[in-house]
Amino acid sequence: MLTAEKVVQHCVVTWAFATDQFGIRDTVVVDHRWLAVIGGLAAVLFAVALAGLIGRRRWSPPLIILLALVDIIGEFIAQGTLGILITVSFIVAIAVLVLAWRQRRRWGEPWPTGAGKPM
Repeated sequence: MLTAEKVVQHCVVTWAFATDQFGIRDTVVVDHRWLAVIGGLAAVLFAVALAGLIGRRRWSPPLIILLALVDIIGEFIAQGTLGILITVSFIVAIAVLVLAWRQRRRWGEPWPTGAGKPM
């Protein structure tokens, strides 16, 4: 569910950067065009990772870990400081990272049956 939130969040933020909604361009220190492109790419990759989770693909948790790390680091880069404003998106990225990290133990074995959807 949190991975789906990251897809939606990156789509909305990419749209906001592209159209300067909510004055978002004024809140970042790097070129908003780069952030729009990277955000769009992140949305697509999070969607691919979500499809992998649904299909119980072993490559999905590592991809989610990578994307969550990029998302977290990107927040520091976008704000241009180590003392960043903590957003819901940042908190969700940390939660996604922790949950995917815990799932990594199962990479070498098939997904458990009857355990519901992972993450």
